[in-house]
Amino acid sequence: MVVPDRVPIGQMSVVRIVIKTLPELPHNAQYRCVFGYATPIHANVMKEGLLCTTSPVNERPTIGDVLDHVLVPLSVRNSETNKDFVSRSLAFYDCTRKDSCRKCLVSNWGCHWCIKDNRCACWC
Repeated sequence: MVVPDRVPIGQMSVVRIVIKTLPELPHNAQYRCVFGYATPIHANVMKEGLLCTTSPVNERPTIGDVLDHVLVPLSVRNSETNKDFVSRSLAFYDCTRKDSCRKCLVSNWGCHWCIKDNRCACWC
């Protein structure tokens, strides 16, 4: 499980990957998170899994013209073997793709209609 499983396309965030039992790593090896084709990122080990900062904004895929999100595989990689052993999807979304209050508020992304700016956004 990935928490949160959705992040605004232009925002950095920390995601938690819940893994009940992490495999033992060899000495000096580490876990890395890989968001699609972005550069692997060091993962911090915690009691019930891993914490990872999301990929840099400039390394994220673009969202298609008629869409409001893009799904990216989030994988956990062993730095020594360079093998991925867990993969889940993470959505990068863009509230500004919604052009009406109704479409904004019924989106799956938790968007908000900003009355003063007359636009849909992740925050006002």
